[in-house]
Amino acid sequence: MKHVCQSICSILFLTVGSLLFNAGAAYSGGFTFATVHSFTGGADGKDPDKDMVLGNDGSVYSVTAQGALGYGTLFKVSAIGTITTIYSFTGGADGGNGPNGFIQGTDGNFYGTTGARGAYGYGTVDMITPSGTETTLHVFNNGDGAYPDNLMAQGSDGSFYGTAGYGGSNGNGVMFKITSGKTFTLLHSFGSKPDGDWPQSGIILASDGNFYGTTRYGGAYDAGTVYRMTPSGDVKILYSFTNGADGENPQNGVMEGRDGNFYGTTTWGGTHTSGTAYKMTPTGDLTTIYEFTGGDDGSQPNNIIQASDGNLYGTTTRNGANGNFGTVFQLTTSGVLTTLHSFANTTTDGGCPVGCLVQDRNGIIYGSTTIGGTYSEGTVFTLTPPAESSYVLWNNSGQAGLWNIPTTGSATSASFGPYRGWTPAALSSDTSGNAYILWTSTTGAASIWQVTSSLTAAAFQTFGPYSGWTAKSLAVGPDGNVRVLWNHTSDNEASVFDITLGSSFTSQAYGPYAGWQAQQIAVDASNNTRILWSDSSSGEAALWNITSVGGQSSQSFGPYSGWQARSLALAPAGQPRILWENTSTKQASVFTVASTGSFTSQPFGPYSGWNPIDLAVNSDGDSDIMWISGSNQLSIFDVGPTGSLTSSAFGPYSGWAAIAIAPGP
Repeated sequence: MKHVCQSICSILFLTVGSLLFNAGAAYSGGFTFATVHSFTGGADGKDPDKDMVLGNDGSVYSVTAQGALGYGTLFKVSAIGTITTIYSFTGGADGGNGPNGFIQGTDGNFYGTTGARGAYGYGTVDMITPSGTETTLHVFNNGDGAYPDNLMAQGSDGSFYGTAGYGGSNGNGVMFKITSGKTFTLLHSFGSKPDGDWPQSGIILASDGNFYGTTRYGGAYDAGTVYRMTPSGDVKILYSFTNGADGENPQNGVMEGRDGNFYGTTTWGGTHTSGTAYKMTPTGDLTTIYEFTGGDDGSQPNNIIQASDGNLYGTTTRNGANGNFGTVFQLTTSGVLTTLHSFANTTTDGGCPVGCLVQDRNGIIYGSTTIGGTYSEGTVFTLTPPAESSYVLWNNSGQAGLWNIPTTGSATSASFGPYRGWTPAALSSDTSGNAYILWTSTTGAASIWQVTSSLTAAAFQTFGPYSGWTAKSLAVGPDGNVRVLWNHTSDNEASVFDITLGSSFTSQAYGPYAGWQAQQIAVDASNNTRILWSDSSSGEAALWNITSVGGQSSQSFGPYSGWQARSLALAPAGQPRILWENTSTKQASVFTVASTGSFTSQPFGPYSGWNPIDLAVNSDGDSDIMWISGSNQLSIFDVGPTGSLTSSAFGPYSGWAAIAIAPGP
């Protein structure tokens, strides 16, 4: 079984059987762009030029630079574009003349800053209730900071932490914290070199309990910095931009990715002087992952977010395919950029976005433009992801049924076989929407079928038989290769085939390890192979990570009395999720494993008569748990990031049993 190659062996003749049932066409394509509101310059304000944020109620909130009274608004927006103005700034004690965005605190009130005016003309910190009552918490006097310009962050102590771009003891900006009870503390005054200068960006509270942000200038090369600050105000410069390929002037902040790294953009610099996107480790090792060209991909990138699909999303203020009005882009964490929309500054489109995007709990991404729209006063736009779907594999005495089940609309299906001696055994899919069915034979041979998103069989390849070995699981990597997990029935040795479909393959054997059996295989976006092992006697599980160059690491879980690990799936950002089953109660639990090795768990059930059997994670990041009943009825739980779930039930269909689930096209 080790390191062998095999040519194609055709022992199955592919035909598409009759549909299991009639269903509508499957949805395909990318995000749908829509302008959902055009600001009028009246009570709804105009020039929305700051970040959008998600409120505690799941709604999206942001601010306009100007409003009915001339000094800006705090507003809420619905998915269909209904704008509710919560507060209109007066330009008096409440500051105004450009509110900088407000976050919703744990107490339900909104906290933010204004960039100018107030009693001394240097800006304010304000609290606004959801009903629109404003309280000025602090008035800047230049000595303690001046002209704050972005969002604050709430710390674990309940206080709010923020920056002001100017003022302080050195005149180069400050870091501060303030309580809802108006207690203000100046934490740090920036000092240009080697310290930072002009902390224009907002800050984030990272998982390590520290705050991270950027300064637009200062640092070793006076081209800006990325810094870390403890809650007590100790600041460490992690990286100084050089004005080379790494960029310069990061007026936007950083965000913490699910992989534990930080991602951000620079406004200028890079080879084309149009800005960059970068990845930085917590210790300050920075890698430029994309350099904007100033062409169709835009220039002057703004803040970025990581959406539920694991990709980064952001806007550029300038350039693009339709002139000098900016773009919306998608960027993988490895640096592959796709322009999703180029603004044209028309009555139905906006132009020159500045603020950060935000994704709501339904997966819809919101953003704003500072100009354009019906009244030329700016817009709110949405990017709606395509309808998610799941593949489900059924078996009826050796006949296979493949379903494509969308979250909305009707499902489609096709049947294959039966073929004498062959049984459908496992299912996987690739990022192009193709499904892969693993068939096993009574002789011990295996066959892989590739089925397109239109449910048409496209290719196949067979392997074996190999004495004592049985194919058990399969997965498809980003390189397009298919990995098949084999199990040796006498001693539980495992072997992984790495297959270039239609060509050759290599294999690598592991074990045997007394009491352990390899259960399932997965491949992440970096082409690393993950194997889930289980000890049936103790209930302990182990997760292996085998890198593309052969490095290997493992992590153990349990044992947990009565529980067995059943299935492995990977989230879009690469985090493993493990489905566990309580063998006596049939309760389910899903472990989500972080890059640090820590994990969270979420239980489901038990539900009388139902067994959890498989797990998939769709591109929206939701977990799809597959349940079957004693009568072979199927139920799929779609579990969102907050733990909320929707469920759908199918069948029973006489003779058919659902056996596996995978992400759909």
